[in-house]
Parts: sequence; structure tokens; C-alpha cells
Amino acid sequence: MEKPIKIKAESLIVNSIGQRPILMFIIALIIFSGCAPKNEIDKCYEYLKNNGQSPKEYVISKFKDYDYVFLGEYHRQKQDVDFVISLIPDLYNNGIRNIAYEFYQYENQSIVDSLLTAKEWDEKTLYHNISKGMGIAWGYLEYLNLFKKIWEFNQTLNEDQPKFRVVLLGYEYHPCKSGLERFGGYDPDAFHADVFEKEIISKNEKSLIYCGRHHAFTKYKQPVYDFEKDTLYELNNERFGNIIHGKFPKKTFNIFLHSPWVPNKGWDEQWVKPVNGVIDSIMDLMGNIPIGFDAKNTVMGKLKANDTYYAFGYEDFKLEDFCDGYIFLLPYKKVEFVSVVPNFYDEYNLSKLKDFWKCIGFTEDEHTITIEEVVETFNYKPEDDFGDLMK
Repeated sequence: MEKPIKIKAESLIVNSIGQRPILMFIIALIIFSGCAPKNEIDKCYEYLKNNGQSPKEYVISKFKDYDYVFLGEYHRQKQDVDFVISLIPDLYNNGIRNIAYEFYQYENQSIVDSLLTAKEWDEKTLYHNISKGMGIAWGYLEYLNLFKKIWEFNQTLNEDQPKFRVVLLGYEYHPCKSGLERFGGYDPDAFHADVFEKEIISKNEKSLIYCGRHHAFTKYKQPVYDFEKDTLYELNNERFGNIIHGKFPKKTFNIFLHSPWVPNKGWDEQWVKPVNGVIDSIMDLMGNIPIGFDAKNTVMGKLKANDTYYAFGYEDFKLEDFCDGYIFLLPYKKVEFVSVVPNFYDEYNLSKLKDFWKCIGFTEDEHTITIEEVVETFNYKPEDDFGDLMK
């Protein structure tokens, strides 16, 4: 039975804000700013108070009814990766022994399988093999730390117990080539789906799928939109999650990790808060506690948005159109980004990175970049992405 988070106004909101009248004043500000009518705010608040769960409990609970739970992220948010790592013991203890992982190439699967069950941790072998293709640009501590944490967990198991796995979903990437040859001759999402079917579904296993939000779409069809021409070409139903959901509709569930949405003015514009900022406002009222909740067939799912690219092609776009479930971990002002592992870029990997950058158009000067410059280049700052949302 799911364990709801019981949130009382007297114990949570009054204590965190101070007085009840202040709470009502804040609600009034939300109403009069046009974010949402008061009855909608009230219904959402009551729903979360009675049905919200801790993020960890929420994810685990979904495996009672579904075999393949997609967790879609923004990318590079530290708290998202740390959260996934924290799930490892609970996943295993509930019969889920796999995390399908977008970020590194599948051709390294046998190497990773061996490393995660070895008696000694071999960081150098991991770093030198995981760096193929796009992996050379993903030398982040937190994403790489997932492998070590799973190795550590496997060390606690008896020899006869099945081990926890990371299934690598990444395609070959050849930056010097063009078209589908750049991706080893495959559509990236179709490749993800083929690997997942081979490594998880064919073995009758369950899995958490941790990937970018767009790969994670299941029922939602992503707009193919040209902002310069203001033209919607189609609604794409061939993302990774779409493919798996199309074949196994009763076994898939999609959870969105709280992060900004693409605005309706273009990808390079200031990104916007989901569903016109209503979720962020409610989270403020609740003291910004981490929480997981259902979107489909709930009052939360009925929240609408009209300021985002994701609404293109939908007459009445709502949160439940976009995702089945939602997890809020912390507000934007507290977001941290992942950090580069300096020793990932040793002489061997630095040489591979320089070749990679040369193919994607970096100048010769940039091709001679140092390790220190690599770390500085890849250590993005959240304020550069989120801008005013962090105020």
C-alpha cells in the first residue's frame, strides 16, 4: 500500500512561513497574478497533502503495476543523478535489478558487466572504455559515480545472488560522419529501444530507465516545430519511450523530474516553469519538500500550460498529456550542476577528446586545449541555463 505524505498546514506551512494570514496572502498573490484560480490551487494542495509520497517511495511504488519506469531528466542536474544513485538498494530489494542508462555506449556492455561484478574496483578501465563516442564529453563525477556505487552494492551480495546491472543504451557516435552514419547507421531512439528489448524485455526483467526527458516520452508525442517558419510539421511518436510504450502500453510509466520547459518562443529563449509556474507556487506553499505524485487522472494532471513549445499541436495541453508522474526534488535556486572528474581526462582520454572536438568543428587552437580548460569548459553553471528562474 502506498504511503502518502501527510502534510498539515498547521505543522508545515504555518511553521515554515510563520502565520496563516501570510499563507492566504501568498495564495492571493498567485490567484491575482493569473497563474491559477483559487479553487485549483486549493484542490492541488489538498491532493498533494493526501496523496504525495517521498520521491523514493513514489518510484518504487510504480513497479507494483509497471515493469518499465522511465525517469526523464533535464541533464546535468546534480540532485537528479544523486537521487537515482540513492534508489539502488530499494530497487534491488523490490526485485528491480537494472538501471537502463542513456549516457554511454552499448558496445561497452560486457566490460561494464565485468567491472561491476569484479572483486576490485578498476576506475581506469572504466574511464578508458566508457569514453567512446559521446561518452568522451560526459566525464561527470555523479554520472560516473553511479557505476562505482553499484559495484559497491554488488560487493554486499552473496555469490549466488543476481547482481545489479547498468544497461548502457548509448549508440555509436562518429562526429566526423554525417546523417545516420554519425550514429552508427541507426536512429538513436530506435537504437535505445532495440538495446532495451534485448537486455531487459527479452529476459523478463524490470528496469528503471534513466534518460533525457525527450527520450523518456511514452504517450506524449513531441512536436517537430520550426520556430523560424512558425510551422508545426508533425507530432513525433518515435522517441525511445514512445516505441516501448507502443509495444507494451500496460507495462510503461513515465515520470518527469522537475525542471524548466522549453518556451513557445524558441529553444534559445529563457525557459519557463512547468504548467505556467503553478507547481512551483504550490511547492513554495508546501515548504519545497521533495515529493512525488501522479499526474494522469488527477487534479495535478489537469493543470494547463500555454507558454511552452510542448503545447504545440495540442488544443488543450495539460500536465497529464506530458507525463504520467512527477517528482519535485528542490527549487531552482538550490539546483547544482554536476562536476567534471579531472582525472577522467588523463593523457589517453584528452587525446580522444581533441579528436572528437576537431570533428565537430572546433578550431586548431581549441584542439590543443589543456585538462584545466576542459574542466572549465564542461563545468556548466545552473544560472547560465536557468537565468531568472533561480532568483
